[in-house]
Amino acid sequence: MILFLDGGPSLYAAKRPYFRPVIFVLILASFLFLGCAAATNTNWPGISTDGKLVYVAGGTQIKAYDPATQQEVWAYPEEPGRAQFFAEPSVENGRLVIGDYGVPGGFFNPLPTVTLYGIDTTTNPPSLLWTNTELAKDRYVAPALQDNGRVFVGTSDNKVVALDVETGELLWPEPFETGHSIWGQPVLKDGVLYVSSLDRALHALDAENGTELQRWEIDGAIASRPLLGDEYIYVTSFDGKLHALNYNEPTEAWSVAAANWIWGGAASANGTVVFADVEGNVFAVDASTGAQKWQTQVFGAVQTRPVVVNDVVYLASEGDLETEQGALTAVSLATGDILWQQSTPAPLYTTPVVVEDTIIVALQSESALLIGYDLAAGSQRWVIAPPAN
Repeated sequence: MILFLDGGPSLYAAKRPYFRPVIFVLILASFLFLGCAAATNTNWPGISTDGKLVYVAGGTQIKAYDPATQQEVWAYPEEPGRAQFFAEPSVENGRLVIGDYGVPGGFFNPLPTVTLYGIDTTTNPPSLLWTNTELAKDRYVAPALQDNGRVFVGTSDNKVVALDVETGELLWPEPFETGHSIWGQPVLKDGVLYVSSLDRALHALDAENGTELQRWEIDGAIASRPLLGDEYIYVTSFDGKLHALNYNEPTEAWSVAAANWIWGGAASANGTVVFADVEGNVFAVDASTGAQKWQTQVFGAVQTRPVVVNDVVYLASEGDLETEQGALTAVSLATGDILWQQSTPAPLYTTPVVVEDTIIVALQSESALLIGYDLAAGSQRWVIAPPAN
């Protein structure tokens, strides 16, 4: 039984939502087969933070909000344009990099123009550093990764590129090409760039030149970013498993099965790896052996990555489709006990961010764009309403 803090339904009988994988099949199909169509504002917003401001991409503008005052700091572009943004903004050292979902072409060129942007956020309003309309022909879903003046970008049309974050200049002789779309953010460690793909593989690239160093192949598409642990690389997959991969050879050390697809990535702390599937099952396993430590269930399908802070696991989930309310749940990392759960005015499909002692969710709702909750108690602290337009 789960107690809702906001006065919503007081009891939740854990039940296996068999219909929900169908919902996710439809979402997957919409990405794969409508990639070249003009996007409408029916996607979930991308959200990120630099520890002070929260950046939201959820329509025709990217906006920065101050969670301390709940005020909008700036919007880019200043006036809404035709391009739409839904990827998680990549922000580092005053530079924001994001790709859009494309602008429909004209009568003689019906294909959309898809653009990658480099933006200077040290000014208010932000100023454009560069754009590139040649890298991709399909929408940008994966967040970019910034590192020491470089930015690494995966595209929905199967490419990985590296650019100078100040100039937009390409740094590799040519893009690296995967066998399918890239939806997860690349991850960098010791000069090696790890890229997961819907081609059912994890690719290790030389970050200096884009050459493939190693490839791990599994049985399902990988929609999320890999988790780089001390011993293993962890990837979650549509094959319904968490895979622990060896760093030095393209082999699997072990895998753990969930009950259904795993869309979101994994998180780890204190020798424990946590992940969740699209039936709302949450699993914690030993990071070295894969032995299960505990299993619990949250309200609704989970598409997001767990967030671990101070030995508490936070999960954003779809919630109840009948009432169209999502759920944010806090779970003990040590025991799997549910500490608190809040219902939200719309399903949650975006991984929350944490600023100081507040966990923040982004959602697609007429009443709320961002909601901040107290990390410890789960009480709602504030709501930021969506723009009037």
